[in-house]
Amino acid sequence: MTEALLPIVRSELEALVKTGCREITVDEPSMSCYAHRENPKKLVDIFNHTVESVAGQCHLSTHLCFGNFKGRAVGPRRYAPMFPAFLEMRVNEIHVEMASREFAELELIAEIAKKKDVAVGIIDVKSYYLETTEDVAARVRACLKYAPAERLSFAPDCGLSQTARWAAKAKLRSLVAGVKQVRKELGIT
Repeated sequence: MTEALLPIVRSELEALVKTGCREITVDEPSMSCYAHRENPKKLVDIFNHTVESVAGQCHLSTHLCFGNFKGRAVGPRRYAPMFPAFLEMRVNEIHVEMASREFAELELIAEIAKKKDVAVGIIDVKSYYLETTEDVAARVRACLKYAPAERLSFAPDCGLSQTARWAAKAKLRSLVAGVKQVRKELGIT
């Protein structure tokens, strides 16, 4: 089934690039959710085959998602089974969920940052706790212990589609304010 869908996804990616899209993120929850029981190199090969025609033509990233159907993961929420194989994905950036997992495996961003940019999920979209500016700033500082600022970007763990709009807005305000606070501390404009 995956092989049958591959050309469809590839043509969608090609159409985006053709229209001038410069940034594309391929959200692939299946790989993350099932890497513990599949051959991770095979998953990487499938992904790379899917993106091969657009790799290098845009800033390409992937979000290693654990699923968010009604705020519930669909598999073990561990990155260890995916690496180091996933470092061979033909992407410029890998996005990892950290906030909903209490920053377990945060040291992994050091390994990713040696080869690629890394987007770190520092806002928990599966919780109605509203992160404060200081919460976000502390999380950014923790990430900077493992990866250089020029390799890092910050985001919610996953999409906010399952989060009430009022909470999503508050969480995003804190995300922006917390990152700005650390940028100011570091003198980054």
